[in-house]
Amino acid sequence: MRKSLLLTVAIFTLCSGLLAGCSQESSTVVMNNTQVYTAYRVLRSQPQFSTFVKLLKAARLRFALQTAGNYTVFAPTNAAFADLPAGTVKNLERSVNRNELRQLLWYHIASVQITPAAAAASPVHRMTDRQNAMIKAEGGHIVSIDNAAVVIGPQYAQNGVIYGIDHVIMPAK
Repeated sequence: MRKSLLLTVAIFTLCSGLLAGCSQESSTVVMNNTQVYTAYRVLRSQPQFSTFVKLLKAARLRFALQTAGNYTVFAPTNAAFADLPAGTVKNLERSVNRNELRQLLWYHIASVQITPAAAAASPVHRMTDRQNAMIKAEGGHIVSIDNAAVVIGPQYAQNGVIYGIDHVIMPAK
């Protein structure tokens, strides 16, 4: 009896959620819930990350953030890229510098989700480029990576979490 009651409640909850998606009001909720979008789409939808998105395209890495996974993305804001020496972004966009650009971008992405608890327990985390970054957490929130402060986020996506940072962090050469 108890199992059938639980099964009925589970089916009702599932059906209610599916039917709610048919109503006009519910579609607004889905559009505001970034968890239904990939990390790349969340980044692309926000003007403050347009330079990061442009560089992902130039490096041919946008598809990586559109695939299944559990990424942690530390995306520099446009202001962070503006703080780089003049011509740096244009130089990175050149196809002859694609490997350097990829290394820089992969240093901003971890192929696992780094939780605040994990960062508090061990601040050193391996990024996708196989280099270690120092990630600091305070009060249950990730607050920095290397010398860059988290200024936006966390923003959750279907395949990870995104933090906006105030500096472009540089991997070791």
